[in-house]
Formats: sequence, C-alpha cells, structure tokens
Amino acid sequence: MTNSATAEADVSLRPDDPAVDAPLDDVRRAADSGDMAAMTEVACRLLIGRAAPLSPQEGVALLARAADAGNADAMAIQATLLAAGAWLPQSWPQALDRLCTAAEHGAEQARTQLRILAHETAPISQDAGQWAALRARVDLHGFVTPSEREQVSQAPRVWAAKGVASHALCDFLIGHARGHLQRAKMYDASTRTAQFEASRSCSEFKFDITTGGMVMLLLRMKIAALTSLPPIQMEPPQIFHYALGEEIKPHYDFFRKEGIAGYGSDGSYEGDRIATSILYLNDDFEGGELSFPKVGFQHKGRKGDLVFLANFTDGKPDPLSLHAGLPVTKGEKWIVSQWIHDRPFTATA
Repeated sequence: MTNSATAEADVSLRPDDPAVDAPLDDVRRAADSGDMAAMTEVACRLLIGRAAPLSPQEGVALLARAADAGNADAMAIQATLLAAGAWLPQSWPQALDRLCTAAEHGAEQARTQLRILAHETAPISQDAGQWAALRARVDLHGFVTPSEREQVSQAPRVWAAKGVASHALCDFLIGHARGHLQRAKMYDASTRTAQFEASRSCSEFKFDITTGGMVMLLLRMKIAALTSLPPIQMEPPQIFHYALGEEIKPHYDFFRKEGIAGYGSDGSYEGDRIATSILYLNDDFEGGELSFPKVGFQHKGRKGDLVFLANFTDGKPDPLSLHAGLPVTKGEKWIVSQWIHDRPFTATA
C-alpha cells in the first residue's frame, strides 16, 4: 500500500495502544495517571461492556474528559455518538463539527472519514484549513441516497445495487478489520448461543458504536433506503474475511424452526432475520460466489456493490433462500454482512 488514501485505511478506530488488550484494572490505572489513550479505551469498554461492566454514562464522561484534554481519538468517537444520538443529543451538524475538530487534532480515522464523506481523492496537503474545507463539502443526503436496485432473482427474491460504497470506504473498512479478526461462529437456535461450526471456515469482525464511525452509520442508512427496512431493525454489522479455500456451506439466515422460538441469551426476543444484505469490499478474488443451491442461481458483485435477499416470503421462512458462500479459489474475499429483522433488534448476546 503506497498511496496516502489507501494507507489511511489501515488505521484502526480504536487507539493503537497496548491498553486495547490489557486487563481493565491496568488500563484504569494508566487512565488515572493521565494517559488519555488509556482513558479513551476505558470509556469505549464501559460504553459497550467489552471486558468491563456496562456503564455508558461513566464511559461518556470519561470520553469527554479525554476529548477536553485534546485526545483526537476521543473526539472522533464523540462524533459517532452525536451522529447516532447514543447517550448524547443527536445532531449531525455537531457530529461533523466534532469530526472536523478530531481531524484537525490529528485523528487519522477522522481524517479518513472526512475524505470519504467529501469524496476527496487528492493527496493530503499541509494546509491547516483543509479539514474545515472538507467538512463544508459533505452532503449527507447525497451520501445516503441509494443507487438503483435491480431484482436479479424472483425465487428466492434477490436484489442487487451497484456502487453502494466507494472504493475508499471499502478500503477503510477492510483496514479497520485487519488485526481484529476472529474465527467466525454461527448462531444455534436450539442452544441460543453462537457456536463454531465446520460449515463456516471464515473469520469475522463485529462492529459496535465505538468502532464503526460515522461512515458506518451512514452506510446503514443507505442500506435501509435500499431495503425499505430501518436501521433500528438491524443487527450490528459484521465483516467476514474468506481466505483461500474458505467458505460457508448452504444455510438459512432465519432462526425460526418448528418448536423453537426466541433469540438471544435469554430467548425473550422473538424477532427474526427477514432480510440479509452483503456488501462486497473487494473483487480481486476468484470463486466465492453467493450460491442458491435449490434453484441453481449464483451472484458475485464488484467492489462496492451490494446484494440483498429476502429470507421470508408471505410472512414465512422461504425454503428457497438457502444459500452458501462458495470456496475462494484465488486471493481473499472481504464482505460486510448486515442482517435485518422484522422488528427493532433488542436481543442480548
């Protein structure tokens, strides 16, 4: 990776600091001693309950302290919270202003997001005012306006849309997942837990409110416009990486089976995945087609294209929606999967 736009895509949204994997007590001690990166890490953990108790109000307060002290990564995460209306009053203008301030203070993830939002491809200059200029060019409405969709299969019902994400956004998401991948699991409806399955051999990265950035919020809004299903019904998005030979064998995305209901650790959530969207983050691979074995239909998008399918028909699970990701025969495959439910998604892991 040699050009500046691609190099920026390798920057993680979380602080690049050993504290990311350290025990909470150790990170807290570093934060208490004035380490702003550690303070930001503790805040992120508390916001989502990652390797820490779930305490969003304390997390928001710590994030504010770090941002007020000049930590640019904390400012960038604040921008996401403002855009999402998560524990802070929602305001897209304030979110963009905060993202711009984070960029001015040196947050590479904020700078990359501003460049993506403003469709900027020119090399970064030394002009101190460039970030404010980019912020002024951002057109949020245009960014989330969807491409035209085409129905590519009647049974099962499958649609495709070209150019949903820019190449810069695709590179940014891939770069964010690198180094954070874990072996992928599959949800077992009978045990209500995620399990390792021989049928899925790929790796995954799950986004949350502290890692997705404003661009992920906007991407989900664009998917919502394409599918006519609101973001509140979406699970947290995931990146899947398929190395050479890796695949996912034929499966259904809905959970509902005869005699089995409920989802999540306590089984109280009764919704189901009525739609699945897949965003292609690259296309320099062979194999890896999305395959529907019951009807002999296959699909493969280009980088930035999106395909989505209906898992239900007439209110019932569609048996023709059985699908697979065929083995990658050359290169590696990166996608973002977004499952969408029939009601607000409130299940707990």
